[in-house]
Amino acid sequence: MTTIAVAPTASPTHAGPLRRLSREVLARQPGLATAAELCLLGAIPVALAVLLDERQVNGVDIWLKPLKFFMSLAIYYATLAWFHGYLPEEVRARRLGRVLVGLPIVVGLLEMTWLLATATLGQPAHFNQSAAIYAVSYGLAGVGATLLMLTALVTGILIGRARQPALPPAFRSAIVLGSAIAFLGTMVTAGFLASGSGHWVGGVQSDAGALPLLGWSRTGGDLRIAHFFALHALQAVPLLGWVATRSDADRGKQVVWLGAALYAGWIAFTFLRALEGRPLL
Repeated sequence: MTTIAVAPTASPTHAGPLRRLSREVLARQPGLATAAELCLLGAIPVALAVLLDERQVNGVDIWLKPLKFFMSLAIYYATLAWFHGYLPEEVRARRLGRVLVGLPIVVGLLEMTWLLATATLGQPAHFNQSAAIYAVSYGLAGVGATLLMLTALVTGILIGRARQPALPPAFRSAIVLGSAIAFLGTMVTAGFLASGSGHWVGGVQSDAGALPLLGWSRTGGDLRIAHFFALHALQAVPLLGWVATRSDADRGKQVVWLGAALYAGWIAFTFLRALEGRPLL
């Protein structure tokens, strides 16, 4: 059985799994790990705002979108920090390595500043054409999102090229495939979303009465579904690679490629279903 080597960290044996995981992420890339922790901390007052502020956008609390973005960015930063542990030291020490850390942190800060500002003003952040400043900000946010996914793609490619002997081939392939599917899938789904005036296709043009937690429409197509799965290919496909490596190292690479293809097909299915105006559930 092949195992995935990770850099050892000093942690007491009695520490809980989440604490050990947090320390491992911090050891792999402190800047990105700290950004993830700050996003989790930032989500706390926003969650309180959801409970206290009754203002709504599209039938749901105005603070729900910033809350979801804080959580999504926390997962994104933690994932990037983990991946950085697989980059060779010479890559991390170069300017490119520093850019792959600093750029997503700056972009994420700007994105969250924009989301918090629009929520404070009682304005929708997306598809808002009520004033030039909102339209321009939305466009710039799209550029920022592209940079975030491009950072993940470049990181995945560099890991694939490094071919560290301690990293099982199946897991390395999963990181590369996951980052590629996340980038391409997000460019297609988010690009289509940005070209329209909303995320609904048919059905009731409101998020009220949507699926709990996820917020997806139950009356018509919702383009955010495919966008969600595209974004999280960055975690889902590498997780599959980790499982495949532990369960069957000899056939792990085949399992990863098949799983990645099925996952990409699922994204395409949810995207086409939304375009037809049909809810996922």
